[in-house]
Amino acid sequence: MASYNIELNSKPIKGSNEYKLLLRVTVNRKHTRLKLDHAVQTKHFNPNPKQNRYVRSSHPKHATINGDIDDLIQKAKEAVKALDKENKFISADTIKQRMIQVDYSSVIEYARSVISRMDQKNQVGSVKKYNTLVGRLEEYSKSKDLYFVELTHSFLEKFFDFLRSKGNSDTTASKYLETLRTIYNKATVDGLTDQLPNPFLNFKTKRDPVNKERLNEAEIKALEELDLPKDSLIWHVWNAFLFSFYCAGIRASDILQLKWNNIVDGRLVYQMHKTGRFHSLKLHEKPIKILDHYGPGNPDEFIFPFLGNDVDYDDATFRYNQLNAKTSLLNKYLGLIATKAGILKKISTHTARHSFADIARQKTDNIYNLSKTLGHSSIKITEAYLASFDEKAVDDTLDEVFN
Repeated sequence: MASYNIELNSKPIKGSNEYKLLLRVTVNRKHTRLKLDHAVQTKHFNPNPKQNRYVRSSHPKHATINGDIDDLIQKAKEAVKALDKENKFISADTIKQRMIQVDYSSVIEYARSVISRMDQKNQVGSVKKYNTLVGRLEEYSKSKDLYFVELTHSFLEKFFDFLRSKGNSDTTASKYLETLRTIYNKATVDGLTDQLPNPFLNFKTKRDPVNKERLNEAEIKALEELDLPKDSLIWHVWNAFLFSFYCAGIRASDILQLKWNNIVDGRLVYQMHKTGRFHSLKLHEKPIKILDHYGPGNPDEFIFPFLGNDVDYDDATFRYNQLNAKTSLLNKYLGLIATKAGILKKISTHTARHSFADIARQKTDNIYNLSKTLGHSSIKITEAYLASFDEKAVDDTLDEVFN
């Protein structure tokens, strides 16, 4: 009914000539794969072995790896037996789910199962964030297991104080708690905590006041009037920032990855890196003028020259690190650009988005349209996003009262 084979991942580990070993489980010609904690070079791999000796004796750890392969295949066979005994449907996916089943009453083990699912989807940023939380929970509990029943209001307060004692700000500590709440909510959906009192119901996270730095129209004009050396790095950064502002504050991660195939019939059409949602914007004269400096180019080439067209970015971790590095580079040069424009504010790639949102909300009362323009999934997100821009609303109210 089920067959088991070991194969190499289709691509090597980034910066290495070793390939991850995968267990392929097949049922009725449908497959699923599980990663092993081992990687080998192709010369050490035998795709058609005798007695499951997939790793050749030329590999220094062949005995250990082949032993782990035997254990994993045996675990798969035991999963099939258990499913059959329970009269449950047997497929490649149900075998895999039974194999990776964990003690879901454990917060840390459940969190790791969530991380594993995220890793399968290449959600590198989320994996990093959730792994950091797990590390903090283990540090706080002194590596003892932590169970959902132990998550009480008192636990959350003590854990928050622990995070603050480690030098985290209120905002950073709150973000850890918000991630923990997301894990708790996922566990509730999975039916693991729905019979427990929710400790987050009356728990309020604390955040430091946030000043979303933004530019006014006069400052945007000052940037536009700069005369920078054409084709220099600072000139490219300047173009990217203004293009972001003109296109409703498109995020840096999206700017960096824009290709010419994202320009369709006078529109910018792209999938947002942060949310995965598709967004489409009409291109006006100013962003089109910027595009004219660079192309048109080949459909699969990047518009802005920060990522290399000859570099393979398929590896999610490598791409994530490259986007972070290039964003830091943009922010470094934006500081120089602000100085040249006589702007005293500390600006970053986020500033383009904040500036557009603030200027737009002063020119329109239609919060729904503004929400869609920013690419938000709901008006509530837009209202929260704009909350720190409320000084003008306060000023306008005072002017109406006293003038």
